[in-house]
Amino acid sequence: MKRIITLPLTIFVIFALQACGLVKPQESTLPSWAAHISYEGRYLNVLDVRDWVDDKKGMKVMLRAESSAMTDLRISFRVNWYTADGQPIQTVLGKWQERVVSPGQTIELVQVSPGPRAADYRFEIIEK
Repeated sequence: MKRIITLPLTIFVIFALQACGLVKPQESTLPSWAAHISYEGRYLNVLDVRDWVDDKKGMKVMLRAESSAMTDLRISFRVNWYTADGQPIQTVLGKWQERVVSPGQTIELVQVSPGPRAADYRFEIIEK
């Protein structure tokens, strides 16, 4: 009796493992700005990220996001700035800031670089 159950189970496992080997990863459909955001939460939907250069102050970035939470959503965020060769720029502007987002509310987080050396950035967002 044990042999009757073991044989079909073994065959099923073999076919399942073969099927898993045939699965190919899908092409990435991430938006172009996704590389500029570090966020693993569930209730903040990023709508857009824009950046532009201000001749007097350097680079500016704006992140637009909408809350899909049923209650107020507390987030902390900061922007890390980098030079053109990828070196981080140490600044007091990189401190965490907090924000409360109401259900369905769209927010805009605007940050200014610490100077004209900044050529790239990365938003870090954490849900609390």
